[in-house]
Amino acid sequence: MIRFSRRSTLAAFAALALTACGQAETGGNVADVSGPALTDIVIGEADAPITIVEYASWTCPACLQFHTDVIPMLKSDYVETGKVKYIFREFPTPPQQIAVAGFSLARCSGAGNYHKTLDSLFGAQTDVLNLVRSGGDVDAALRGLADQNGISGGEFDECLSDTEVRGALVEAIIKADAQGVNATPTVFMNGQKLPGYDWRSADGMKTILDAKLAELDAE
Repeated sequence: MIRFSRRSTLAAFAALALTACGQAETGGNVADVSGPALTDIVIGEADAPITIVEYASWTCPACLQFHTDVIPMLKSDYVETGKVKYIFREFPTPPQQIAVAGFSLARCSGAGNYHKTLDSLFGAQTDVLNLVRSGGDVDAALRGLADQNGISGGEFDECLSDTEVRGALVEAIIKADAQGVNATPTVFMNGQKLPGYDWRSADGMKTILDAKLAELDAE
């Protein structure tokens, strides 16, 4: 789990400002980003009894573990069965500018493709971070990920300077700060932060969710 201070929060804001440095503001939307850009991208039934909110970064190794080990079970067993509404909120961790660029691509791919693109980003985490450490061509790697997810040519640069997309990311960071998020991943269930680490495994998360559902049924 990556822990960070308020200084890291400010660094994430700074990364959003720097991502489009030297590029002209487009003032428009890219791909299918219109509408959901400034809102949470939600999967699951609106009236699901449990709402799970995850704050995470695709450049965070602990978030990769959670995304790989827990999220597939959460989606198949609880989201798709109407028990859980799931919201992923972006919180860029170091290297922040790269995290912001990837999250921008996910937003630009459109609400319907957001999670598919997010899966691609997490899948590329190890390779991208290795490129960062070795001074490799991270830009080319990100452009490759963009192309795989329907964002090609000049759309890549337009995406990184899209004001609505960056506004959506700022909104997610503001929400995290307001809820006192100081580590990634951090998960809230019906507004309450999940304590400890049991939820970091599929079995542990399943136990927590089943207990909450039983509690709600008994009310």
